[in-house]
Amino acid sequence: MLGAVVLPLSHLRQILEILTETHDAAAFDVRTALVRTLILVVTCQLVFLFNDLYRWRIIRSKHQSSIRLLESSSYTLILTALLYFALDGIDRYVLAPQGDGPRLGVYKIGTIPAVVAIVVAHVAAYGFRRIFDWTLFRIPIADRVLMVGDAPIAAVIEKELRERRDPTYEIVGYVLPDWSGEAGEKDGKTVLCGYGKIVETVKRHEIHRVVVCLPERRGNLPVIELLNCKLQGVKVEEGELMYERVTGKIAVDRLRPSYLIFSEGFNRSKFTYLFKRGLDIVLALVGIVIAAPIALLTAIAVKIDSRGPVLFSQARVGKDGRIFTLYKFRSMRTDAEKETGPVWAASDDDRVTRVGRVIRKIRLDEIPQLVNVLRNEMSFVGPRPERPFFVEELKREIPFYTERLVVKPGVTGWAQINYRYGASKEDALQKLQYDLYYIKNMSIFLDVLVLFRTIRVVLLGFGAR
Repeated sequence: MLGAVVLPLSHLRQILEILTETHDAAAFDVRTALVRTLILVVTCQLVFLFNDLYRWRIIRSKHQSSIRLLESSSYTLILTALLYFALDGIDRYVLAPQGDGPRLGVYKIGTIPAVVAIVVAHVAAYGFRRIFDWTLFRIPIADRVLMVGDAPIAAVIEKELRERRDPTYEIVGYVLPDWSGEAGEKDGKTVLCGYGKIVETVKRHEIHRVVVCLPERRGNLPVIELLNCKLQGVKVEEGELMYERVTGKIAVDRLRPSYLIFSEGFNRSKFTYLFKRGLDIVLALVGIVIAAPIALLTAIAVKIDSRGPVLFSQARVGKDGRIFTLYKFRSMRTDAEKETGPVWAASDDDRVTRVGRVIRKIRLDEIPQLVNVLRNEMSFVGPRPERPFFVEELKREIPFYTERLVVKPGVTGWAQINYRYGASKEDALQKLQYDLYYIKNMSIFLDVLVLFRTIRVVLLGFGAR
């Protein structure tokens, strides 16, 4: 990040002249330096975000961090070159087509200074990240957490924090209802006290957050002790909430209905719906125009590769359980389910055609879904639309599955970018946890984040089958 603000050395002289002189060119030079810097900074930040360089798991790995920073340097060079080329074209052929002189000359930059600036920026970023990583656990920045109870969700939270290498939380120990005496070990857990000494333990160990993870709360919740912690400014929350914050999903198999009822979320204003619909229409129209040549070539390839229609249509379940017809480019044989009936897609599925494997990998088969978006049957962001056969089956076997039908299904979604392609009931359960998180926290910002990350998923072919 710090490296992204490094200016080419050739600009230092210009800046010194500006500080010591006042003439007409000074304003031009200041604007030149600021715009060039802004372009490099914004490009670097977007590339870092695109390449997951703000995730703890990547930051803490020297190997992954080094590789992705090297990749980011290449991406930044390419994007910056394309951006300057495009702006120069606008300058020459749109704003000053009669040769009246350049109006966007501030965007022009020499090739050598640009390359040097980007390389220096990423070397500096690598150095900064290594220093940051070295000092991270030497400064007490983590929330010190006390777990009340040892329900299964407590072990899951601890496992997730360990695997994600998340330094924002430190689990200090556990409180067990039947524990008496001094601190000790039980089943690999550090037990600090029983219910009677919660407030004392919070003070002694400087606890910032108390997380309640009790398998059964009725008649087993230390209400007075937790209230006293709360009154002293210590955060008290349920294990489900911490799990949701850490993982970006809701633990369906351990979920109590009361958590969904009383927790914050599910607050969707009319403005959110209107903005979301407006964004859907704009993106769908722009997408159809841009994708038209690609769609034509895809249609020709599908037709040449195998017999049958170019488009594939299938009944799917939409918002509030309404059935609609979803359109895609056909990627399987026309008789794919003639003998078996509805079945889950699988890796190396022999029903997929040669062209189908390619268009599935890079998501070209989903271009016709833009029509579903325009028809208000789908949104760009939302849960994946499932077939009625599977919906009925999953509703019987997975709790809270019908709750994913309260919003329109999406071309992409929070579950799609965070989990692989669903091909079983177990996968459906995992994706439901992400879908419920999206529905609970649905916002304009979250939609934009999903769309941005979808670009990376499409380019890298993550989760395709």
